[in-house]
Parts: sequence; structure tokens; C-alpha cells
Amino acid sequence: MEEVVIDTYALMAIVYDEVGGDAREVLMRVRSGEVRGIIPATVAYEYIVHWLRGKIPGLQSLDEVVTYLRSYFKIVDLTTSDFIEAAKIKAEGDDVLRSAEDKELRSRRLSMVDSTVIALALRRKAPLITGDKDLAYVAKVKGVKVVW
Repeated sequence: MEEVVIDTYALMAIVYDEVGGDAREVLMRVRSGEVRGIIPATVAYEYIVHWLRGKIPGLQSLDEVVTYLRSYFKIVDLTTSDFIEAAKIKAEGDDVLRSAEDKELRSRRLSMVDSTVIALALRRKAPLITGDKDLAYVAKVKGVKVVW
């Protein structure tokens, strides 16, 4: 594995030491630089919103948050084409969730951030780290390898 796309859910799980399964090992490899951790700009945005709302302890300033994100992860800007693909994934993904066998998933919908994460993973042909059930479900249906 050369690179992995990382979702906000996984970034938040790191903060609370709740990373599951094989994701912990892969994230340690990201930290050491063996694997490139990639996040779309939408994930960086969402992470900063969580920090501003007080949900990320330990980081004292916005500068520290940005330094953390830039130090460990490659933040990928998204193009109009990426957003078009993400919109298609959202529309298809919501239909996939509505017809899921798991009743809990049937009431869920992908967020814009979720759909951009899947679009980036597809474009980069990279696995995805997430603990988000609806995101993982749709990603797997779309052919993305999910680690967690």
C-alpha cells in the first residue's frame, strides 16, 4: 500500500484512541511516512469545524490544527470534475443506502464530505480508512477497499 485516503471519522477516532481493526497499523505507517495519508480538502475543512466546536482536545490553536493536518497528511484540492463525480456518488450512494439489508443504513445518507472521500479514493485507486458505516458500505459497493 503506497497511499490511503483517510476520512474525518478516522481522524476523530485517532484523537479519542478509538481506531479499529487494521486501521491502527496503517495509520502508524502513515505517521512514520511509509504510507502516504491523503485527505480531500473537504475532510480538512470538517476536521477544523470539529476543532472550532471544541471536539478535538490537545490542539491549542488553529495554527496547530493546520500544522498537524499538513505534517501528517497530503491535503488534496478538489476540482470541479471531482465534485461532479462526488455528486454522482452521493445520488447513487443514497439509493444504495435506502435499499441496504441493514435497517440502520436505510435511514442514512452520504454527506458531501463522504462522497468526496469516495470520489478521491476511486480517482487515486487507493484504499480508504473509515469507521463510518454508511460511508464504508457505499465505498465497498463502489469497489473501494475499506480498512477498519
